[in-house]
Amino acid sequence: MKQVNNTFSPRRLWMVMKRDITADGMLYLGIFLGMVVLLTFLQLEFFKIDLTNQNVSTFEYYIVNGYIDKAISQVSFGIWQISFPVLVLYLFIMTATLCNPMTKKKRSINYLMLPASCAEKYVSRILITIVATLCMAVLVAFLADLARMAIVATLPRFANIPAECNTFVVDDTLATLGLVFSKSYSAYEGVPHPLAVNYALVLFYVYCHSLILLGASIFRFYLARFAPLSVFIYLVILMDDMAILENLMLQHPVPTLVVFAILTLFNWWLAYYYFSHKMIVRRTGYIIKRKEVV
Repeated sequence: MKQVNNTFSPRRLWMVMKRDITADGMLYLGIFLGMVVLLTFLQLEFFKIDLTNQNVSTFEYYIVNGYIDKAISQVSFGIWQISFPVLVLYLFIMTATLCNPMTKKKRSINYLMLPASCAEKYVSRILITIVATLCMAVLVAFLADLARMAIVATLPRFANIPAECNTFVVDDTLATLGLVFSKSYSAYEGVPHPLAVNYALVLFYVYCHSLILLGASIFRFYLARFAPLSVFIYLVILMDDMAILENLMLQHPVPTLVVFAILTLFNWWLAYYYFSHKMIVRRTGYIIKRKEVV
């Protein structure tokens, strides 16, 4: 095996990235198409009007009663509420594939033999599973929008939906996300919150993502990689019953932001530590560290 020094080479990084994309290309494509189908289905469910249902949505109420202008204003907000959890889920699922080349003994050995440093391999996986996914998430929303518009305009079951409501909303969705970073928002009976609350909320999601990153670096089995986030969600539910997290963000946004920033940085460092030491995995699941490999 060619000895690789500790320098960082963009050329070696590019070679590793091409290898990673080729090795897991079908997996990435499957996850991408699955998210497009899921988001399209949820958008179609949003546009479906069921007159037999007593608990109609605000959008349905406006359509049934002829308030078209108000219905149009509900579309972007409704699609945003649907899209955001799906796109976050897409990012989490892709992040959990961080250590896929090390999940099986044969693949792990082949991956170790690549003439690249650990930092180059780690950056390659980060760029593919996180940075590229963020870009692909916009494409998921774009394709889901186009598919929903085509289906709603074609199927007879959506004939009662005015054409003005069946619009392209990706740009409005991204603009809504941009407002989080540009100004305070009003919620909870119209009370405006400081901009720091917005940043604390965003950093909360970044921290949740760092838990997936950590789980992907530690655990061998795919579903187990979501364990740290699952435990955290359970604790959040307990805190939510007592409104602890909400009060922290609303009353002490800056200290909350600092705490989550420190915890996130710690998770990133720990994820890289485990990634760099996860060399060959025995059948029992124990890790042979780098110094034990001849």
